[in-house]
Amino acid sequence: MKNTIFPSADHYQIPRALYVGAWKVWFKRFSDHEAWREGVMPAVSENAKLHQLIEANKRFSLEVINRLMVPWYYRDKSQICESFFLMNQDMLKRVKSDDNPELELVRLSDQALDYWDGLTFLEQDLFTAYAEARIQADIETPSHAPVVIDDHGLEVIGEDIYPPVVPDKSASDKEFASAIVAWIEEDPFTPMYQRLPVGEAVSSWHDRLEAFFWPKPRNGLMQVSHSADALMYRAEILAKGIETSTAKDGSEWNKEDRDMAVKTANEIFLQAGVPQKDVTWENVYQVMKSAISADENSSAKMNSGWSLLASFATHWLNNKPDRIPMACWNSRVSASILSRLDFLMVEAGYEDHENRFEHIGRVPGVGGTRPRELSLNWPDGYRSWKNQVAASRFINLIVECLNNEKNSDGSLKYEPMPIPTGGRAPWSIQGVQLVLFSDGY
Repeated sequence: MKNTIFPSADHYQIPRALYVGAWKVWFKRFSDHEAWREGVMPAVSENAKLHQLIEANKRFSLEVINRLMVPWYYRDKSQICESFFLMNQDMLKRVKSDDNPELELVRLSDQALDYWDGLTFLEQDLFTAYAEARIQADIETPSHAPVVIDDHGLEVIGEDIYPPVVPDKSASDKEFASAIVAWIEEDPFTPMYQRLPVGEAVSSWHDRLEAFFWPKPRNGLMQVSHSADALMYRAEILAKGIETSTAKDGSEWNKEDRDMAVKTANEIFLQAGVPQKDVTWENVYQVMKSAISADENSSAKMNSGWSLLASFATHWLNNKPDRIPMACWNSRVSASILSRLDFLMVEAGYEDHENRFEHIGRVPGVGGTRPRELSLNWPDGYRSWKNQVAASRFINLIVECLNNEKNSDGSLKYEPMPIPTGGRAPWSIQGVQLVLFSDGY
């Protein structure tokens, strides 16, 4: 059997290698890393919600692994049942505890270990990275309560360096964007992983992007870009098919296009660690159609995963007049923008929004320094296309500032965007959002 099946999640399936990779990651993060091959894990079916299991210190359990593997819709119900063991008996072996015969335990089966050992090291690294992404990504559930898998702590923005530019209250949106650009350029940044520093502190947009990694330090900008480029290429083909069509009702996609749409979306969600429910060609089509037209009134799917799909599908609109390529507006990017924008607005004299940036809102997420303390009452922007478009429009102003602002001698004020293959290029919304993503950890 090539896939692990979750019968309690409408028989949702993941690659078997992802499940073994997750098992290995769970031992690394929450138990004895060296014991993952022979080690056991509690396998008790739990009815509590996911956030309650975490609060009860049950992170190291089969129940929590299983819930993080399935889409958000199923994460507050038990993912352990007899059918799960029957369908995945080639993956897991049930064992009894010597100390407590009533306690259900499981370990990886010999078949699962043999399968893992038969993979190339490249494949093993790939799937452990996908598993790690499940922990590092926005962990969405049907509940509004935050799910805290990683350790986190609050951060007060403005303590490290006071912004070099503070716009006045009447400043334009672009002037606020310019102030954020100047602030991030000068603000020292230390890449963090599991709340620990990775390498030396850097500054400037250019150096911050070069220090980017996801989901762990070994997966740097070059590795992430290599896998993302293939997905952006396919998303672009599909989106341009919509752009050039007069029908715009889905008929412009043939069966091959529709199959590619589902596969591309699922691979984007896999890479980002945000598995989704209802990944049909129709839903992918509606998201792409809404993204390329910047339809703020769209009823298409929207959350951290679908926002990333929207970004991939519109990357070819970068630096085109009167077009808005979509940013991925997740908890990290929103934490970066809102914490800095909030500080600047308060310093400028705002006591409430007064209709400034009214559709840019918070995205829930806990980890690193999220959630951050804010002074103004920002709206909830999750699953909102109004928020998606407004946030993307503002981040496009940041792109404009990076590419066009000049020094007094006429030279560009900011170093161009580094590209993984070497050289430089104009800043794109995808490059900017990676810097913001790290800044918002």
